[in-house]
Amino acid sequence: MVLFSILFIEPYYSSPKNVITNTVPVLLLLLSVSSSFSNYYVWLFAFLFILGLLILSVLAIVINDQNKGPLELRNRISDKIKQFTVIFGSGQRLYSGVFLFFLLFNYTSSDPNKISTPYFVAIIIIWAIILSINPSDLHSLFSFKKLKLDKQAIGEIFGVQSKKIFLVKLFEDRKQIKKFDLVKFRYSMQSDDTSLITGIVFDTYLLNKEKWAKVLQLGNAKRTSYESQKNITYLVAEDERQQLASALKIDRFVGVVVEGSKIGKIKFEYSKKKDDLKEGDLLELFIDEKRLFYQVINGTTNSEKLEDRNEMGFIEGEAIQLGMWDTSNFSFIKYGWVPTINTPMFISDTRDIPEVEHVYPEYRIGNVPGTSLPSIINLDDLVSHHTALVGVTGSGKSFLAREILTALSVDTKIVCVDFTSEWKGLLSINDVVPTILNKDNIHTYLTGDDRFGVVELPSLSNTEEIIQATERLFSTIFEYAKSAYTQGEPKKICLVLEEAHTIVPEGSFLGVNSFDSKALVNKMGQIALQGRKYGVGLLVIAQRTANVSKTVLTQCNTVVCFQAFDETTFNFLSNYIGKDLVEALPNLPQYHAIITGKAVKSNTPMIINLERD
Repeated sequence: MVLFSILFIEPYYSSPKNVITNTVPVLLLLLSVSSSFSNYYVWLFAFLFILGLLILSVLAIVINDQNKGPLELRNRISDKIKQFTVIFGSGQRLYSGVFLFFLLFNYTSSDPNKISTPYFVAIIIIWAIILSINPSDLHSLFSFKKLKLDKQAIGEIFGVQSKKIFLVKLFEDRKQIKKFDLVKFRYSMQSDDTSLITGIVFDTYLLNKEKWAKVLQLGNAKRTSYESQKNITYLVAEDERQQLASALKIDRFVGVVVEGSKIGKIKFEYSKKKDDLKEGDLLELFIDEKRLFYQVINGTTNSEKLEDRNEMGFIEGEAIQLGMWDTSNFSFIKYGWVPTINTPMFISDTRDIPEVEHVYPEYRIGNVPGTSLPSIINLDDLVSHHTALVGVTGSGKSFLAREILTALSVDTKIVCVDFTSEWKGLLSINDVVPTILNKDNIHTYLTGDDRFGVVELPSLSNTEEIIQATERLFSTIFEYAKSAYTQGEPKKICLVLEEAHTIVPEGSFLGVNSFDSKALVNKMGQIALQGRKYGVGLLVIAQRTANVSKTVLTQCNTVVCFQAFDETTFNFLSNYIGKDLVEALPNLPQYHAIITGKAVKSNTPMIINLERD
């Protein structure tokens, strides 16, 4: 019975259920010999002790509540009882105790000299040999397959999830493993028996008291002389790990594509060796040897149901498709299909992509975060088709505007309407001394060589006097540009509207004289609608879209969105960048923005980093 218990009932561990299985036959045995037992009180003690183990084992099972945690009082009591019963009721101890009990109190009680007989010595030796056997070694002895496995074997493939994820049941006597360990195996469904597949341990979990692992194939099957059994998974030897890890890009691996992915947006199960993935990071994967880039926009917690009440938690990331990189055009080309489920994804390393020089009017506004891939805009299109910079204070709007205007000054007149009196100081950072414009020198500025002009208005509120002065200024600029165009000498003029809600407010935000305010808004609307023809463009800078004229904003064909929080801005910008990217706006770091529109070389909205070295 000791050998049977070790081999079949509890080769690795015992439980109250095993104790019940062990105690019932012993009780029946004691009952059958009760009348012939030489010492009744010894028999009674043994019977009551084993009966107590049986009752306690049943009690441990009954009071255990699997729907509550281990700190619950009932479960703590159940655990204490379980520990006691398992110590005394395991097959090894219980059957050994019964064996010694009958040997000492029944067999030798009538004749003590039997202790020295060969029979007595032989059965004691057999009992000692059985106890000295390691249950794991004994169990492995009866498994011919496992006897032949080398020390690197960790488990056997029992199933496949799609093409690249294999479910492996782990051996009890394997080496310790962890996520991202390198493995290799031959799969029985391979067409070539000599090819070896390489991959990583993607995840490990406990299911019904058995240890399992998900193994992800990362390397293509390659022919090798390595001897291994089919469907058996092996750890990669230490001397091979560094080279293989580099080839499989383990340090850059971030997860696999999961269900619910679409052409324009994929979902992936996040699993990275170093937990440092961020919103805006560039990912890459391969479809038919085509290198596709995706940008991270979101991440949510999720769970996968395994069996019954078993669940496994994970993080599900979301990334929008940017496409394939076209170096010559500084842009991404959309790919028209979705990757297969469980396709591996990696943090993009763009050091192999050559950098190509760009010339004016092309301008490098920033980079895709974490890469050297540039975001290029066309400054001619930026002005002629109007541009809006939207975001909260301190997000980087004025910094970007200053850099763009400095680049534009090569062939464009800049007129900045400034209620904050900050632009003169901002331009001085670039060693620019602007002309302070008024009604007396505006025409001289437009016809002269100076490139920067600032209109400093004395009040932040749209009073009647300020509105009329601003309206006259814009009329003069527009008529000048129109006249120059008519004469065949078109000019390029960029009107910068800092704090645009003060200059061109939405109807519900008009000031004390709504008639004058409407006249100004109408003039700006005319410039927005007709200015492109005559070379006049707008650079609208605003904190929120709610209080800026929609007539003006909707004519801005290029939009740079910085960090924002208000719902009105979200609703307006979703028409430009989509709902998925709008959700990323509150989390954008300083000097990061989402850019899209006519002037942008890339044909898809994306998050860019505007920071300078």
